[in-house]
Amino acid sequence: MSVPVELVDQNPWWRDKEAIQRDKYIVALSQSRVPWDPRLKYEFQWGKDIIYTLRGPRQVGKTTLIMDMIRGLIEEVEPRRVFYYTCNLVDSPKDLVQTVSSYLDSVEYRERRVYIFLDEISSVRDWQRAIKHLVDTGKLVNATVILTGSHTLDIKRAYEKLPGRRGVLEDVPDKVLLPMKFAEYAETLNKEVGEAFHKLGLRPWLTRGRCILSITRGRLPEEVKELALYGKELSRLFNDYTLTGGTPKVIDEYLRRGEISEGVYRTYVDVVLGDIVRWNKRESYLRQVLSRVIGTLGNPVGWNTLKQGTDIASHNTVADYVDTLRDSFVLLYMHCFDASRQGPAYQKEKRVYFTDPFFFHALRAWVTGGEPFPGSEEFLKSQQNVGILVESVVAAHLVRLAFRLSKQKQLFDYENVVFYWRGKKGREVDFVLRLNGDHHLPIEVKYQSEIGKSDRFGIIDFTKSSKSETGIILSRDKLEVKGKIVTLPVWLFLTLV
Repeated sequence: MSVPVELVDQNPWWRDKEAIQRDKYIVALSQSRVPWDPRLKYEFQWGKDIIYTLRGPRQVGKTTLIMDMIRGLIEEVEPRRVFYYTCNLVDSPKDLVQTVSSYLDSVEYRERRVYIFLDEISSVRDWQRAIKHLVDTGKLVNATVILTGSHTLDIKRAYEKLPGRRGVLEDVPDKVLLPMKFAEYAETLNKEVGEAFHKLGLRPWLTRGRCILSITRGRLPEEVKELALYGKELSRLFNDYTLTGGTPKVIDEYLRRGEISEGVYRTYVDVVLGDIVRWNKRESYLRQVLSRVIGTLGNPVGWNTLKQGTDIASHNTVADYVDTLRDSFVLLYMHCFDASRQGPAYQKEKRVYFTDPFFFHALRAWVTGGEPFPGSEEFLKSQQNVGILVESVVAAHLVRLAFRLSKQKQLFDYENVVFYWRGKKGREVDFVLRLNGDHHLPIEVKYQSEIGKSDRFGIIDFTKSSKSETGIILSRDKLEVKGKIVTLPVWLFLTLV
């Protein structure tokens, strides 16, 4: 059967295996000063009939990751067995079924496994109907499928509309590519640090998990003590991370130019605005909500509090906008920990954070109207501002850590495992991490060099009202163990996440 021209155009490696090397994403990756090799890349099982989703914020590198995986696959299998299609111009589920069917009908050796990549499938309304039809008609037997998009609502719909049709997998089939964690950032940008990670065995999660478990018990493992010897390099890298965040394109530009152009900030803002318009939201409301979130970052707030000073009539509208930004991987929020119920107090105030420092800087510049890069540098001159942003970084990393520690990944919901706490005396703990059962770990961020007795009061109060005996303070550069409280530099702790 002849192959439609548009399919050949999107899969040039069918005609010339080396064409993948000329793909614009592969070329950009080879020329980048940030040769990021996401750990997520190695979590896909290519030998099973699995329908994966790959989600994450826009501009983070999902298509680059796909092309890199395709490059690896066509070294192992016949190139015609690897199919890529971008769904931006697909109008309906019916059209999507026809496109995939056209490819499958054209493959001569259908008994051999094929690998199907459908990029930006979120662009197709009700795409789940198309995938369900392909599964139910047996079209996806002996096929590994990866679907990409930029919104968590599609993941929820995949569960709802594709029950029992995703394949059998011990791990969760819904993958999320987020900006680089600080550990990935450090090992990618600094060869010496990367070699230290390798030497100390800190790349595999098994070692890092053991180190974190040791810290939660009030002990400093030897690997952490050794890694602390690279404090100068890690501290400098962390300072840069609070400016660039973990998006490779942003980091690459900063390394090349010593600054980040207004166009890069604008590109990110535009994709956020595009998502907002897609979900029928108003740009003016978005600006007001973000202004209030930025002004109250890290403080306990209710939706009514965020509504104050805006033109928005209902606090429910504010909540809707924050939830939309959360589902677009821009924001996250945490509930207050209710010790009596050992879980979130949904009716109490929440703490709202940004998932990445660059997202914060870009949207802050859009809200305030200032020059993005100079404004970001000026913001970070204030120690108080840096502390607020560092707390946001820790929040995002703790969500990732909680997922790693979770034994029920397919049912994972960070709102049930990461909290903040406020005691009866008004003292607070920045974060409470559920480790297992009713064991909760208090974590306080004190981005300063000296840690005094009063800085431990929140953790001490929490331990008195819970079954926890230990706690962690994340400092600027202090490393010590006092009693059952471990104090360590925030950049050192984040290398373990």
